[in-house]
Amino acid sequence: MKKILKILLKALVSSFFLYLVFSKISISNFVEEIRVINIKMLILAIILYLSTMLFSTIRWSYFVKTKKTFIELFELYMIGTFFNLFMPGTVGGDVIKAYYLYKEENRKTEPLVSVFMERYMGLCALLTIASIGFIFGYEYVKGTNIPVLFSLTLGLFVVGTLFVIYFPYEKFYSKLERVRLTIRSYFTDIKTILVTYCISLIVQGIGVWVVYILGKGLSINLNLKYFLIFIPLITVISMVPVSLSGFGVREYSFFYLFGKFGVSEEKAVGLSLMWFFTMIITGIIGMFFYLFKKNKTSID
Repeated sequence: MKKILKILLKALVSSFFLYLVFSKISISNFVEEIRVINIKMLILAIILYLSTMLFSTIRWSYFVKTKKTFIELFELYMIGTFFNLFMPGTVGGDVIKAYYLYKEENRKTEPLVSVFMERYMGLCALLTIASIGFIFGYEYVKGTNIPVLFSLTLGLFVVGTLFVIYFPYEKFYSKLERVRLTIRSYFTDIKTILVTYCISLIVQGIGVWVVYILGKGLSINLNLKYFLIFIPLITVISMVPVSLSGFGVREYSFFYLFGKFGVSEEKAVGLSLMWFFTMIITGIIGMFFYLFKKNKTSID
């Protein structure tokens, strides 16, 4: 019951922000902006977004202790991306990846920790870029709730990191001792941390480039620096667990921030939804990986 109530509250928040956005734009103009998008730019953006799945799999491979090939890990990563489409929150796909590793290799701790570390390093890179963007773009967001949300997220990340590494939570639940020891072993492996951090910066950089290309496809002629400032910030804000996977919050953030630079409201919202569309396409591709794996398992 509590889970259902939580989902309903998040749906309410998403609906509220979507209402704010669509009540202030011309629906006909919005549809027209989407209709005339440059298809070549859209395809390029989708291909680039797919490439982030490859880089993310490489990052994950540094933490996974498995005999699986890179292709098999990529398959699991794409399956996780598919489940992210309809599972509440942003970690549903991570749970699926960990589950498959556990099911196929009969190990609990290592799959769970590998997924956590892969996501953690991505968040490290994201918050690094977002912090730089926040500093250089503060004049554009002051007077809004963005500084508070960003500071809260950054603070929780730091506290959470210290808690995971140093807090002796295994004293309260002994089965977590192996989890903590495995996590600490990764944090003391400086080479792995540095390599995966650099890979994560590449992933985040490509993510910004994807939105920039989509902007070009919608004839949004803003300098790349504004995308470097805003996209990481919007991503962090969208991760705050108050809505359904950031839906609505993300669109309002585009509407507000890009509108400050003369981008029409319809184009700003269209850009946000086209970005979401690239995620949907990637998830659909992940669905085929899932169906293939399911069919293969049934045959075996």
